[in-house]
Amino acid sequence: MKNKTFQKFVQLVFFLGALMLPQYVFSVEIDIETPEGGFTTERIQKIKGRVTGYDKTFATLVLNGIPQGMVLHNGAFEVNVVAAPGNNMVEVIAGDTRKAVSFFAKVPGKDIKVVLTWDTPTDVDLWVIDPKGEKCYYAHRSTSSGGNLDVDITAGYGPETFTMAKALPGEYSVQVQYYSSSSIPVTRVDVYVLTGEGTPKEERQHFQFTMTKQHQVYHIANFKIEENN
Repeated sequence: MKNKTFQKFVQLVFFLGALMLPQYVFSVEIDIETPEGGFTTERIQKIKGRVTGYDKTFATLVLNGIPQGMVLHNGAFEVNVVAAPGNNMVEVIAGDTRKAVSFFAKVPGKDIKVVLTWDTPTDVDLWVIDPKGEKCYYAHRSTSSGGNLDVDITAGYGPETFTMAKALPGEYSVQVQYYSSSSIPVTRVDVYVLTGEGTPKEERQHFQFTMTKQHQVYHIANFKIEENN
């Protein structure tokens, strides 16, 4: 009798545990407040929302196939990004939970877009030097040739975004400056160079680099725009 009673008790414990398990496994929820989807004419989009039931302070944002980290402040996130012309896909990932929303942006196309992201909660600056030698960066955000630093992030994981509506032919240089603190000695950057974004001729290049010296400027890549583009 005692063995049967014990077996029934064990079965009850496992049964109750099975009932309670889903609330822990599936408790992470992601709410994307903006964008809500649909149609927009705004180039700069605020990705805003909240993650609940999640014990980490870091999530992942994927915009049109480009991933980056996001800081969670008590579960809340808010990141400014530059929308592509046409369909855009936003996905937020927290652990094994994903939430996506799409929207259509009626915005002017850009011949060049350069996106910088990084993997530590520090400050990294994007510099783009055009074929005339003019540098677009946080202290000179618009160039005479039409280059613009649309999004500049002072802390976090990015993105910093440079765009140029009508590209000058010639060679461009992409550099980054590492504003690290002594507590974050190493940071890896990802740089995406997009030409003809949102068109059938869209091309993407992806560059990675690991930075190790505070305040150092690093050359990441060169890319060239041909005369007939």
